[in-house]
Amino acid sequence: MEFIYDIIVVGAGHAGCEAANAAARMGSRTLLITMDMNKIGQMSCNPAVGGIAKGQIVREIDALGGQMGIVTDRSAIQFRMLNRSKGPAMWSPRSQSDRKRFIEEWVQHLTSTDNLQIWQDVVTALVVKDGIVCG
Repeated sequence: MEFIYDIIVVGAGHAGCEAANAAARMGSRTLLITMDMNKIGQMSCNPAVGGIAKGQIVREIDALGGQMGIVTDRSAIQFRMLNRSKGPAMWSPRSQSDRKRFIEEWVQHLTSTDNLQIWQDVVTALVVKDGIVCG
């Protein structure tokens, strides 16, 4: 069996999920490789999305058609406006998510995306022929 992809994304963290989603939506045959199917999009440290810095990135991802904001909304257990004691320029929304539900929402979205396949494995090397990655 031969597997041919236009784009292979290694790692299914937040950035990998968004990259694979974007590539597939643009029509590229996309493969997302993860070490653990049960940890796709895992919130490793703080189960929150938002705040002054990350909140800006999430809004930009959302404006470009990304899914992090939508997945966050669907898995949220608390919404809060940060820095309310400061001026409006410092206010920033933050959402805390249920870790398990966050993963489930990402998996549901990615598995229903056309042109996208997910594979559980570890990438240890690249096969390069004539300057082109072919495996």
